[in-house]
Amino acid sequence: MSSDGHQAWEFVPHQHKGPAIQTGKDDHVRSPTLHNGAFKASGLNTFMGAPYCEPDRHKIRAMGAKVCFLGVPHDHGNMVRCGTSQGPAGIREASTQYFPYMFDYDVDLIDFFRPVDCGDVPAIPSSNVRSHQLIYDYVTECLHGGAMVMLCGGDHSVPIPAARALSDYLGEKTMGYLHVDCHLDSAPDWDDNVFTNCSGTSRALDLPNCAAKNMAHMGSRNGLNPKDWVDTLVDNDIRLLPMREVAQNGIEPCTHEIFTRAWDGTDGVYFSWDTDSLDASCAPGTTAPEPFGIKSREALQLARIAGEYGASIMEISELCPMWDSNNITSKLSCCMAYQFLGSRAKTLRDNNEPPWNRKNAA
Repeated sequence: MSSDGHQAWEFVPHQHKGPAIQTGKDDHVRSPTLHNGAFKASGLNTFMGAPYCEPDRHKIRAMGAKVCFLGVPHDHGNMVRCGTSQGPAGIREASTQYFPYMFDYDVDLIDFFRPVDCGDVPAIPSSNVRSHQLIYDYVTECLHGGAMVMLCGGDHSVPIPAARALSDYLGEKTMGYLHVDCHLDSAPDWDDNVFTNCSGTSRALDLPNCAAKNMAHMGSRNGLNPKDWVDTLVDNDIRLLPMREVAQNGIEPCTHEIFTRAWDGTDGVYFSWDTDSLDASCAPGTTAPEPFGIKSREALQLARIAGEYGASIMEISELCPMWDSNNITSKLSCCMAYQFLGSRAKTLRDNNEPPWNRKNAA
């Protein structure tokens, strides 16, 4: 315990303690003593094996965490097939298969960010509205804890309360909103329900400090994008990069374009990434798998570029392990998060900036 009564930050691979615990400073980045030890012991799964921390702003700050992982096993705003409540467990399990050392960037994510896992947001099956309020409350605590938030859903109604939390946290400062998805999710409502997984973009547009000029969508394709969804983006001059444009121009210039737009004059960015933006061949474990999507190599390129720009909140939604094949979607989602963090760490280190430097730091 720290002197103020709060839990001290202590990295223990997957919370394994006991006679066989490793105590060396670099045990978590070297083999063979050390990926889960010389033996296999899953222990209590946390993302990246990071210490658990209550989603309390004071405890997050006391532990010096610069990244908070937060699971959102919420499946009640879904308009298609279910299963996203398993998403956080799936990505945590996938993370047990990786070291926190990213050789591409020569960075130890654990040492650089001192991340914590703040557990899961409770979901109330009988009330989407109350569940959304809990998501808002938990995300708010993480933001006020001075950390970047990594959210794993959960259906794609998650960004509705999470983006509202960022908006309120920023107050009079401005924010950008990026949406990478097979679907536009810009329905004004779905049979008068405004809090479904197909209305995230519209609800972001409702936020008082989120302007259309700092919003963009990338990856839409195929036949589940009704005309009123398209009209919302076109009528409000939100940048729309459908998948055919991404395929024609390449993932790198398109990613640079949307992040430049989101950060232009803003103080924070919400980055929403739906796993169904990925091609169905790479991501069967998602709510609505579709062909002609982003391939796995392109996804990791996107994550690398995103890390160069940074985001106040990075959210991965619609991960459905129950529909997955050989856990390839969970592993790809985990790798996207690792690539984002690795690239972010290298960018900050190269610029001689602290582990979490963002304009909207409290």
